[in-house]
Amino acid sequence: MSVLTKKAIKESFLELLEKKAIDQITIRDITENCGISRNTFYYHYTDMPTLVEEIVMEFADQIILSYPDIKSLEQALNVGAEFILQNRRSAMHILNSSHRYIYERCLMKVCRHVVETYIDVVIPQGTLNDDERVLMIDFYKCMSFGIIVDWCDSGMKENYARSFHVLLDLRRKLIDSNLRF
Repeated sequence: MSVLTKKAIKESFLELLEKKAIDQITIRDITENCGISRNTFYYHYTDMPTLVEEIVMEFADQIILSYPDIKSLEQALNVGAEFILQNRRSAMHILNSSHRYIYERCLMKVCRHVVETYIDVVIPQGTLNDDERVLMIDFYKCMSFGIIVDWCDSGMKENYARSFHVLLDLRRKLIDSNLRF
């Protein structure tokens, strides 16, 4: 019964999130929408951010499981953007709210996973020491995260993939011409 109640709470919240901004959704709205008492809500969740974080983290984990390998950094970026695009309206409601930090933390988790998976696929074991590997993962994770967040902040209007592709091409050209930055 507890699992069904939690599922009903999550579904109710997501249904409401499609209609209005997260800062306009109350615990009362959720409980009335799914037909439970406030005490039942608080039995399962301490507050709204706890509910939001559980939903977003579950979604992030589903995306991560969908990509056991990543063949390019462009694909890694696309996976991060997919995290947002699958529920664009809800994502924008969260991103434009006081709970933005939750979505950003989950997006960072997705970016870390896909970049780490990519690095493990394309860089042979033993090529980098542990510190270099972590630094490489952190650099590309932050770059991917930054591009996606900028894209979200612009209303998802510009082509984030093109910007990322141009950036990677510039990096390749600099490496090929032996220029360092």
